[in-house]
Amino acid sequence: MQKLIEKNLYKKSLLSYLLWPLSIIYSCVLIFRRKLHSGGFRSRCKIISVGNIVSGGSGKTPVTIFLAEYLQKQGKKVAVSHRGYKGKFENENKLISDENGVFEFAKDAGDEAFLLSTKLAGIPIIAGKNRKRSIQLLEKKYPNLEYIVLDDSFQHLKVQHDLDFVVFNAIGGIGNGFVLPSGILREPLSALKYSDYIVYNGKGEIPNQIQKYNKPILLGEYQIKKFSDPDGNAMQPEGKLALLSGIGLPASFENTVLKVGLHFGKHFRFPDHYDFKNNEVIKQISADVKRKKIDFLLTTEKDFAKLQFIEHDLPLVIVEVEFVLENVEELDL
Repeated sequence: MQKLIEKNLYKKSLLSYLLWPLSIIYSCVLIFRRKLHSGGFRSRCKIISVGNIVSGGSGKTPVTIFLAEYLQKQGKKVAVSHRGYKGKFENENKLISDENGVFEFAKDAGDEAFLLSTKLAGIPIIAGKNRKRSIQLLEKKYPNLEYIVLDDSFQHLKVQHDLDFVVFNAIGGIGNGFVLPSGILREPLSALKYSDYIVYNGKGEIPNQIQKYNKPILLGEYQIKKFSDPDGNAMQPEGKLALLSGIGLPASFENTVLKVGLHFGKHFRFPDHYDFKNNEVIKQISADVKRKKIDFLLTTEKDFAKLQFIEHDLPLVIVEVEFVLENVEELDL
């Protein structure tokens, strides 16, 4: 299935051309939608949106973490809003951490929202898909708040953004250049004219289709900060290794591990935001690990946000990464 998806979404094929008329219709709808929502709610805080125009993973959340920490180091009062996708508070709008720590119920807010709460110490995190409501709640609770970073919000047009960061991953790029359903683009590349910064995550030549919009391009990549066991203790995985992930772009995780000289025999891949609550799936993975005599199973922080609350005997190692910006001098917040 994965190979079929890559063939038709990341490369131009007969199927992608057959679906292209539907993509044209969808593109026109999206273009009209942007023109229709030219206004929106204006916050008293400076609103920074981090998003993408490709489906699947591009690295939005690590960029959100980077920007929030960058502002915090500058002495700014900052908070983060996340939709809380597939979490308990997606339709509720709930603060899951504050300047004093993470609330117990944060684990129910969805994998990415919970990850933000554990990574961004001292920065309030709110979950909920109604971004206007989230902003209003933050404004009321924190009168001195200066910045709010919206994770995954480029297509959210009901709130006015002061700065839009659009993230691309070098591995996925722009796919075959077509909009859904014949490609991976969530909207036409022409939407980049509404961006303020383009963040290119990874090494490789930046496509001309991106460069032509003459937006400042921030270059960065994931770097492994440390490997840790489930108790948070630093360690170095050795022996026979495998990977376990449920993320949008699993090849990116593979590349991050390979860059530090580690090699793995198998990657247990699951769909993005997979919750791992299926006990039979966990048993199957465990059986495969034992049968193949795998010493350690490397997983992402996003996946561990779910796996740590599930009973299992998997020999997990958490790969803690950080987004490092090469040309940080280009950043003006």
